[in-house]
Amino acid sequence: MSNKSKLTHFKVGNGNCSIIEADDFLMVIDLNKTEDKDSSYNLLKPFFRQKGGKDTIDVLYITHGDEDHCLGFKKFKEEIDAGNLVIGTIWHQGYDREKNHDPEKDSELPEDYLELNKEIKRRNDISDPEFGNIVKALKAKNNSTEAFDGIDKPDNLDVKVLSPFKGDDEDSIYNHNDLSLMINITFEGKSTLYSGDTSSKYWQDKIIPDLLNKGEYSNWGKANILEVGHHGSYDFFGESREDVRDSISDPDNYEALDKIEPDELIISSENKFPLSGDSNGDQPPHYAAWKWYHKWFRVNHNVDENDKHPSQFKYTSEGNIRLEYDGFHWIYIDNWDHNEKVNQAKRIAEKMRNGGVSIGAGGMKSSNTQYYGED
Repeated sequence: MSNKSKLTHFKVGNGNCSIIEADDFLMVIDLNKTEDKDSSYNLLKPFFRQKGGKDTIDVLYITHGDEDHCLGFKKFKEEIDAGNLVIGTIWHQGYDREKNHDPEKDSELPEDYLELNKEIKRRNDISDPEFGNIVKALKAKNNSTEAFDGIDKPDNLDVKVLSPFKGDDEDSIYNHNDLSLMINITFEGKSTLYSGDTSSKYWQDKIIPDLLNKGEYSNWGKANILEVGHHGSYDFFGESREDVRDSISDPDNYEALDKIEPDELIISSENKFPLSGDSNGDQPPHYAAWKWYHKWFRVNHNVDENDKHPSQFKYTSEGNIRLEYDGFHWIYIDNWDHNEKVNQAKRIAEKMRNGGVSIGAGGMKSSNTQYYGED
């Protein structure tokens, strides 16, 4: 099996950290750490590419400037400044949290965000940046042409930016969560929508009416996999937790799922969805969100009402989630281990259970591995 094309969603609690690997290319999406690694840097270092004798990340894509999405960037900044690490380009939301921050009234900004913002500003000051100094504040309607300007793009990878819109920044009515950099990334025919913490309000105010309801962009939200917003929070569906939880009719932003049409969900959170009221207190994931995700999958994917955590709901709380492309199929390896020998044993055992035959389109339910045909 050729394992050059891979997607990994790490088990990082209520946070996000994912990578995309293709040949001599690495994209990192948000920064966080797993229980067995003491920093995001040490988690990701084994995946760094070597270019020009230096550790290299081709693209660092940060959805927004909360600590659970840029955790540990201080170390990355130190390695950049020391000449040990190259990050080809940084994609960010174009929202400067420092600009309107009042230290007497507002909570302290995360140190890692401040270091990230410092690096963004350093790159912005370079008039003609090359690989290693490029930075992009991507906006809705941007695509691969704008995103990969100045760096080599793998032929099998394309991006479509859904938010934020041009003009929406720290001086707008929206906060940095609302304006998460949301990108639909298609890789070897498999599309994943990375939604950050984008709010239902921004979906309803801008993303749906000004993008997805426009003919030219109507399919930009379609994705095989939705990395659910805000770790499974109610605020993907509405502004009031109680209204979303208790409503009989579909909440305000339920229609977003019809725009996305996901086959699967990635829930990057500390726990699985609770199945009643307020089991997880104020922290996501929320029952209020589960209620509507589950309804949509019952209606659109014939999920049984009694199957509370269907196979289409994939939780990083149960382990790292790995997808590998073998040239024909995407293969899921649930609870993926950093030790490749362990993962190879899982693949062999799964093929033996299935008579040594790869499964075509439609997939196969399994606790460890699933095979999916090309889309």
